[in-house]
Amino acid sequence: MSNTSAGVCEAKIRFRHLKPFPVIDANSNFKIATEHFIESSNQIIDAIACFGKLFSPIVNDMRQNLQSIANKYRQNKALFMYLEDLILKDKDGGTLPFDGVTNSLLWLKRAFEMMEQFFTNMLEDETCSEQVKPHLRKAYEQCLMPYHRVLGQTVFQLLHLYLPTRSSLLGTDADNLKALEEFLVLFRANLDHLNEFYTEHDLHRNDKA
Repeated sequence: MSNTSAGVCEAKIRFRHLKPFPVIDANSNFKIATEHFIESSNQIIDAIACFGKLFSPIVNDMRQNLQSIANKYRQNKALFMYLEDLILKDKDGGTLPFDGVTNSLLWLKRAFEMMEQFFTNMLEDETCSEQVKPHLRKAYEQCLMPYHRVLGQTVFQLLHLYLPTRSSLLGTDADNLKALEEFLVLFRANLDHLNEFYTEHDLHRNDKA
């Protein structure tokens, strides 16, 4: 869609309309507020869904992983107010930690890392090329490919061929690009925090899917 009167191409994703990810500071005990994280995650997943129907396998996988976290949270919202407490309770629940939401959050984090890197790659592209497939491919190779078997890699190679153009995704409005830059600050902070948390509690694993 384009705004011909202003000569501005409207973006599929309006980052100013997305709820930023939680601030992690003393007010939150330096933890991630679970409900806020779920709300922000739902919004960015909805935004990614605009890439097209061919991306539904990736979107559905993210939704399922997030739903697993949301279902656990609803069991005891007071106890699971913070995401870290939810995961530690899952770890200490008497079963292997990767039987539950620990694994769901791990895969959601990886998918989000790919998307964060993809958006960062676009922002850092000084040529502003309309062709953004190389940016997504690079992000995939860094963040998800190490955990995918051949089938998963093949599916991604097919899907990324149908990626919309830069202006279709981000538009040409400078404010939207600024909003993306601002959105990525807390998005990256949450992902970095989760990586540190998973490392501290030995929750990372390298099994391939």
